[in-house]
Amino acid sequence: MACPFFLPDSRPAPLSDLHGGECAAEPGTPVSGGLLPECNRGYARASCGRAAQAEADAFRFLIRANSGGVVEVAWSSERNHHPVAVGNLNVNASDSIAESRPLERQARACVDAYFRQTGH
Repeated sequence: MACPFFLPDSRPAPLSDLHGGECAAEPGTPVSGGLLPECNRGYARASCGRAAQAEADAFRFLIRANSGGVVEVAWSSERNHHPVAVGNLNVNASDSIAESRPLERQARACVDAYFRQTGH
């Protein structure tokens, strides 16, 4: 993951596949076509005016722990491949992906992919 404005949808996608979704910079605007790879991978500053104005170019995630259905996710936001901010989020396995903020929504998509890969 992904552009700091990208809101992945709730459809499961393997880590290697692109998520569908929408742009939080323009709520309700579906992401499709040529921008989809940049939205999913970040670093779209040169091809997307919305991304060009963001503080960060991408969010990155790492699963740190899974305890009792609560997954600890370490995250960082990057600009030019350098950290801008870092933190941890706890994601409850039973929560939905309906969160409207990109960081939390992308973390949830990362947790969903983790569960699919590990069979949890």
